[in-house]
Amino acid sequence: MNLAVTIAPLSFLWWMGIILSILIGILIIQVAIRIPPDKRTILRISIGILMFSEELFNQFYMVKLGVWHSSSSLPLHLCGITGLLSAMMMIKNKQMGFEFILMPGFAGALHALLTPQLNHGGDAIQVINYYIGHSGILIVAFYLAIVEGYRLRKSSWIKSFLLIQVLLIFLGFMNWVLDANYMYLCSPPIVNNLLIIGSWPYYLAFFEVIGLLHIIVLYFTFRKMRPLPY
Repeated sequence: MNLAVTIAPLSFLWWMGIILSILIGILIIQVAIRIPPDKRTILRISIGILMFSEELFNQFYMVKLGVWHSSSSLPLHLCGITGLLSAMMMIKNKQMGFEFILMPGFAGALHALLTPQLNHGGDAIQVINYYIGHSGILIVAFYLAIVEGYRLRKSSWIKSFLLIQVLLIFLGFMNWVLDANYMYLCSPPIVNNLLIIGSWPYYLAFFEVIGLLHIIVLYFTFRKMRPLPY
């Protein structure tokens, strides 16, 4: 049973989700740069706990709705994996985790917000959960770069791209075991995204090329960032 629904780009709900995500992100970062370091640590860890709680709640909520299934409900899409990594990074920072979030994770979450697809129905709780999970990835990326001062290492885009290839192999195996479609490796998402070209397996090759271009653009964009004076 396919429960996937989309939020039409430029619709009222789409604009509301985008605008609220931006405003909340700006508010969090502005608060973080203005409070003492000890309170900043509390804020950072609280965001990490919130993101873990969001995913845990999502799992229980799908069970409650009777739509949970191992082939579609595990956090094994790129944004699910990056969301958990973002939560961990807000509790315990690691340089490589930051680089993964800021390049492949950032690109995936951005497209997920621009062309939203909710795989288990579109009630109000699931919509809110979707925006918390996906906008949270972008907020964490900016938080770590702006507030915590993390910077991309030279040539880190290569490691991130190679890590994605390892992840694709692992998820291809998981899809075979679970008869699943995590990271849309077996069939494309139903959203109207200009980057989805052709049928299987041709759209996957295009995904690889476009994904690499996104990683390179984000790498050179964020490499230009300089430490802020605070």
